[in-house]
Amino acid sequence: MKWFQRDREERPAGVVPLSGVVKSESVPGQAPPPLAAGGPVLQRIGGDSDQVARMTTPAEPVILDITHQGRGHFVVDALDAGLHSQSQLVYTDGPFACRALVNADDRTVRALRVQADGPWAIEATAVSSAAALDGAARCPASNVLRYEGGPGIASLCHEGDPRAEDGGYFLVDTYAPDGNGFLDELANHVGPWRGEAPLTGPCLIYARSDGPWSISVQPL
Repeated sequence: MKWFQRDREERPAGVVPLSGVVKSESVPGQAPPPLAAGGPVLQRIGGDSDQVARMTTPAEPVILDITHQGRGHFVVDALDAGLHSQSQLVYTDGPFACRALVNADDRTVRALRVQADGPWAIEATAVSSAAALDGAARCPASNVLRYEGGPGIASLCHEGDPRAEDGGYFLVDTYAPDGNGFLDELANHVGPWRGEAPLTGPCLIYARSDGPWSISVQPL
């Protein structure tokens, strides 16, 4: 999907280029339920049209619970202190729900630019609100999971996004357990895909996808 393109330009060469986005002819009537119960809300913003919202949370890693109820285009960009776009967190159409991780690297997010044609909401919670990965998990879209085990082999499966001509993009990164620091890239693929990657120990797993994906871990 196009919403990964800006991040991909900063990654090593060899990543498969993405094609354009083809939207589905049918859109579900309402957004899926939130992906996790989350924790205490640090900041809550919302609206029903385009908006630039200042982030008031401290400059530390946080998880964003993002939902959209509209039937049209929905885009969320993370902006720095100069209001330059750092990365695109969401680029999709129709009702949608996902979780995103921000401030987990050297790029501090100070504002969010939302482009939407219907009701939307974003809630910021601490990284401790990440759902625990207990052996295996399946998620309908982007999510942040907490892995607390030792070294193991992660088996990943991206089912793909049926709305995208190329099947959608799948990017999975790991970060330190407190979110402060990138550790490794587990997957970086276009379209349906399955494969394995090593997990060296406790970490946060941030998967970005517009379609369903799953992960299971086999300890060594």
